[in-house]
Amino acid sequence: MKKSLVLLIGVLSFISVNAFSQKNVTHPYWAPKTWKLRADDITTIMGFRAKLKGNLNHLDRPTPTVVNNAFIRGFLTKEDVMTWEVEAPYEAEYNIALLYTGSNDILSESTFEVTSGTSKIIEKANVKNWDTRPIVQRHYLKQNLLLKKGINKISFRLVTFGKEKTKEENAEIKANANIKPNPFAFWSIELVRPEALVAIKERAKEIKADLQWMVDGKYGLFVHFSSSSVPFEGGLKLGDQYQKLVKDFDVDVFVEKVLEIGASWVTFTCAHGTQHWPGPSKTIDSIKSGFTCERDLIRELIDGLGKHNIRLMLYYNPNSGMEDLYGNTYGNGDQPDPSGYFNFLEAHFREVSLRYGKDLASTAGYIDDGGWKVYQLDPPWEKFVKAIKAGNPNAPVGFSQNLFPNLTPFSDLVVSDGSGRVPEIQPAFLFEKGGQLEGQYPASWFYMDGWSSRVKNGKFTQKPKFSAEKYIEIFKKADQVNMPITINLAMTPDVTKGHPIFNPESIEIMKKVRKAVKGY
Repeated sequence: MKKSLVLLIGVLSFISVNAFSQKNVTHPYWAPKTWKLRADDITTIMGFRAKLKGNLNHLDRPTPTVVNNAFIRGFLTKEDVMTWEVEAPYEAEYNIALLYTGSNDILSESTFEVTSGTSKIIEKANVKNWDTRPIVQRHYLKQNLLLKKGINKISFRLVTFGKEKTKEENAEIKANANIKPNPFAFWSIELVRPEALVAIKERAKEIKADLQWMVDGKYGLFVHFSSSSVPFEGGLKLGDQYQKLVKDFDVDVFVEKVLEIGASWVTFTCAHGTQHWPGPSKTIDSIKSGFTCERDLIRELIDGLGKHNIRLMLYYNPNSGMEDLYGNTYGNGDQPDPSGYFNFLEAHFREVSLRYGKDLASTAGYIDDGGWKVYQLDPPWEKFVKAIKAGNPNAPVGFSQNLFPNLTPFSDLVVSDGSGRVPEIQPAFLFEKGGQLEGQYPASWFYMDGWSSRVKNGKFTQKPKFSAEKYIEIFKKADQVNMPITINLAMTPDVTKGHPIFNPESIEIMKKVRKAVKGY
């Protein structure tokens, strides 16, 4: 548990770097509003959508920009209350889930209260009994909350606290909230009718991908064909010469290296940094020209890898550089509305899936920024997943959850930024019914020598993080628990015969891993 506490402290430090403020300058995106509950879906409402009373605070923003630091902090007294206004389609009981984090010593002595009208629910905070991610947990209340038809007010507050504070200590924390925030941090509330939640989970179960092929394949390769990647000898970044580098991409050279690595699948980044797309797209072209390519590099990669029974799945970042293509992602004016953005994503996923069908393992096996950003917008997860599976019903879908529990019952596998850390093997109970990762399959994504290119003037600048012996140990342990892992090797964006596209040291390590794990 010590490791998790250290990690938690680091996380809490990260999410409270900037000073919290209680200024009057707040963009409508951040302001409280009446939230309409959907009768047959989970409605997600961020903590910052509530009216905050007392010491409660968040990082105010004068624009509709979604930021990671959207936690509510400052639960110091019983007078620190969050209140949301929601509109229910009819009178009904709602299942309530709260997403929050805090150190176990704080959570073990914390009790919260949720009220609406004459209904009141009091429960103790859950104490984590796991050392891995997720750091932010989902807490389903044991009681349902009765809401009347029309407008309801729902309030949340702590009624007991992990650490009693003197009046002087409270004053000091309030005055220096950026330095000493209260360890309890609130993220969001989720509301759904109990019978609707059962139906949602059933529908998700019916379209779950069979991931046995990934288990049998043991490991895959992750490459970042990223707009910020620098060519081997330097010069313009990929994003500044995208058409040329897509045209020059030597598929045979790439496939040769994948074979040396021994990967059973390749996760290839699309739309990373900018919304350029390495192939045709009517959906993108209908919005803005100049972002797609005449050459269908995705099709050629599918075919080139497919000759060796290696599958291709795509990475997609629905936020990175979206303003270049879609403008203000989250809506303009006094009533920010992300519906157009959602419609674009659904149409884009469906077109890609139908274009390549079952030949493409997944249109979006790794969808980035899911937990930190997309989740905040209360997106139509089910529509996205059905679009991704339109041409290939067995396509695995993963929404990057990072520090969070599963974002939706429709996510097939765990997707989280592992950086260069040793992959976590999460306890099985997290994946069971009612667990934090229910409905997902364990998987790990991490890098050996960085995400995108690590070169300068014809030399690789970043070495593998661990020794070959350590990587062999990592891959063997993952194989023993049937956890498919995908390792990223930093790749140059100019994929040609004229120079190495991966660090030769990394390739040599992966050859040893291939021998040890796959036997050839």
